[in-house]
Amino acid sequence: MKKPVICFMGLDGSGKSTCIDYAFEQLKKDGLKVKIVRAAYVAVLTRGLIKLAKKLLMKGNSNEYTDYKTYLENLRKQANKGLVYNVFSFLTTCEFKAQILFRIRLRRALGYTLLVDRYVYDNVVTYAANLGLGKEYMVKTMNGKWKHSPKADRLIYIKTPVDICFSRKDDTPDPLYLEIREPLYDEVAKMYEAAVISGSQDKQAMLDEVMRTVYAVLKK
Repeated sequence: MKKPVICFMGLDGSGKSTCIDYAFEQLKKDGLKVKIVRAAYVAVLTRGLIKLAKKLLMKGNSNEYTDYKTYLENLRKQANKGLVYNVFSFLTTCEFKAQILFRIRLRRALGYTLLVDRYVYDNVVTYAANLGLGKEYMVKTMNGKWKHSPKADRLIYIKTPVDICFSRKDDTPDPLYLEIREPLYDEVAKMYEAAVISGSQDKQAMLDEVMRTVYAVLKK
């Protein structure tokens, strides 16, 4: 029997990493064979090509960390032109699928329970946010290129207000970065009946709620 894949999603600074680290330590204490998979979409195998494609796409017009709004406008403008953005999207998709194979499929086959931080659910949110799209796009993408990816046995959404998330991170370029993603995460949570856990409550209360959800999955 395949071990469960438990995926965590939420805004940067929501508390995902804190929850995942805590769940990992608790499950290790219980003697379970468990692994954390973080940011599976980050480029490794095709890093150079993706970096080049992004440079061509943005043409040095803006920097997301100095002027996020202009960066976003330029990104959407270039995406509408098609070719370079399609190449960029293809490369990142190939990268992500390769990492899903090695980080998720293989480890699951080896008997690990997986705690996943940033999976296909976050991927569709990121692309929808970058392109200014919504539910229809996310449904199409999940039923298209991510149709055959391993599905989460439970999706946990750490829902934390934008202002709190922004105050916790020093590498978030602008509150807008979070604001445009929040309703998209809310939509994905509804689509996949995620367990929604408040990230603004008392820390231990949040962690206890996470563990109740995790243990409920393991008991199935």
